Amino acid sequence: GGILVLTGANSAAGLRSMPVRYVFLDEVDAYPEDVEGEGDPVDLAVARTRNFSNRKVLKVSTPTVKGVSRIEADYEASDKRRYFVPCPECGHMHVLLWANFVIPVDEKTSKKRPKEAYIVCPECGSIIHEHHKTFMLQHGEWRATAPQNLDVKKRGYHISTLYSPLGYFSWAECAEEWLKAQKKQSRLKTFVNTILGETWEELGE
Repeated sequence: GGILVLTGANSAAGLRSMPVRYVFLDEVDAYPEDVEGEGDPVDLAVARTRNFSNRKVLKVSTPTVKGVSRIEADYEASDKRRYFVPCPECGHMHVLLWANFVIPVDEKTSKKRPKEAYIVCPECGSIIHEHHKTFMLQHGEWRATAPQNLDVKKRGYHISTLYSPLGYFSWAECAEEWLKAQKKQSRLKTFVNTILGETWEELGE
């Protein structure tokens, strides 16, 4: 009962070709700042929805550099939803954060053991293993973390690779990538952007 129109962020004609009710913008952080001298490609695409009072605009992206990331700016202006999951032991609802991620160290060799990586509950301190994730994901819920923005129409969602269901990218793989990234800043940047889903803060000016 409808049509789907696909175009690239580098085509000004495609972005302003027709009025639309729904716009889906993918990987917006990779868009050029100006397309063919006609302005910002995101603004051009969103302008196509002005004829509809019930329009919807969905922007999705892996974040890039802090301060210049398009998706970061939109998320900061939203109600900033995060996916809260329960601790299997105490039931405390929390966000899976890298700050609570632990890579054990072998006491004899002092070497990291990424295959045994786990998360610590920020409330009770209990160890959460990856096999608990299925239960946590099933009983989790999206919660707005910016109540001061609840009156706005923008809903923002952030989620990291730490939430990947069992059988997908594992915590062990996250730990291995983290250890590899310590040797090269470009790999660390990729880790922060693609695995943690966070912007990278450049050093210097």
